[in-house]
Amino acid sequence: MNIGIFGGTFDPIHYGHLRAAEEITQNFLEKVIFVPTNITSNKEKVPSSPQERLEMIKIAINDHKKFTVSDIEIKRGGISYSYDTVIQFKKLYPDDDLYFIIGMDAYFDLKNWKNGELLFDMINFIVINRNNIRFNPENLIKLISFLPDGIKGKIDLDHKNKRFITSKNIYINFLKITKMDISSTIIRNNFKKNISNLYLLPKDVINYIINKKMYI
Repeated sequence: MNIGIFGGTFDPIHYGHLRAAEEITQNFLEKVIFVPTNITSNKEKVPSSPQERLEMIKIAINDHKKFTVSDIEIKRGGISYSYDTVIQFKKLYPDDDLYFIIGMDAYFDLKNWKNGELLFDMINFIVINRNNIRFNPENLIKLISFLPDGIKGKIDLDHKNKRFITSKNIYINFLKITKMDISSTIIRNNFKKNISNLYLLPKDVINYIINKKMYI
């Protein structure tokens, strides 16, 4: 089975996250696992608790057969590093093809990730693009420069399928998805200002936030 690991703070989860996962399952995967962080690697303060963010994801994906959620980073505790998470998922799903889902902003920062270079020996990637970057041959060549130095020379370009293939047969796929101008920051600020968030995130998640008196 092709399984995607979709990490993030999800504070809160919204339709931008959900639509991205939906389009990924249409193009690549049979299953997407949402993985909320415990503490972000940049140690940025997160307004809600890990358990609250986990619960909001459960509510949001309740009726979707291809979506599930994992508390693997929350149970592990401490700072959440993608490398540690991938190692755990490789043990949990030894017979499946795993894909790590990241946005373009995260892709541009890969050189600064803990053991970032080692990840490209372990797991396939799906890089989602909500912006206007075109994955033409010229831009694909430019995107190689953002990879960790140790694998730059081990990349083959597959222009037809808009992806890189490493010397160890790891795929780095680039996927253009529907642009939705939604952010968790905007949603949190809307709650603070008593502005409606209807149609930005699932109604049941909105009710959960209101009942818990979050973001106020």
